[in-house]
Amino acid sequence: MTIGFQMTDLGLDASQETRITVMQLKIERLEEKQDELRERLKVVEKWVIGAAAVLAAGTTVIGFATNISKAYL
Repeated sequence: MTIGFQMTDLGLDASQETRITVMQLKIERLEEKQDELRERLKVVEKWVIGAAAVLAAGTTVIGFATNISKAYL
């Protein structure tokens, strides 16, 4: 039994190799951009967590202050 194609049909021509190379470069650039965006997101997450901690502490202090002032009235 023979298969209906020759071995040379499986090879890539120059334009296909060029397209593959261009796509590989695009993928590498996108991966670099993705890494950069992840780092930026980590920074934003740290700021949000810090702001939430400050708000929680402020709310706690205000709650204590109002309870103390009610105790003296």
